[in-house]
Amino acid sequence: MPLLLGLAAAFAALLTVAASAAELVPPQILKREWLDGRTVSTVGPRGGKSDFSFRSDGTLTRTGGRAGTGGEGRWRLDGDGFCMTLGEAKQESCYVAIPGDDGSIRVLRRTGAFTWRR
Repeated sequence: MPLLLGLAAAFAALLTVAASAAELVPPQILKREWLDGRTVSTVGPRGGKSDFSFRSDGTLTRTGGRAGTGGEGRWRLDGDGFCMTLGEAKQESCYVAIPGDDGSIRVLRRTGAFTWRR
């Protein structure tokens, strides 16, 4: 179990470093090109597919995905990307976007890694 926790912490740290080292899509570009009311199709890390529609009034709709995770929500821009609350979530999740080579973007959840000290 401690090995799994260590691997999970190392993976989270790598994602944080990768997101900060890459060129991020600025929030205003995200709003203009991706959060503009048109449907965005997504594929998650485990192959799950869903569609989002981010409306200009700060609301969103998600269809597809895991059972019980679709529905309505809210979104907003922040300093590095965007944040959203979906369905019954009690806490907002924030994301950054990295441009892809083919006109797509990679959207990464912005979660920090733990720092352990002794």
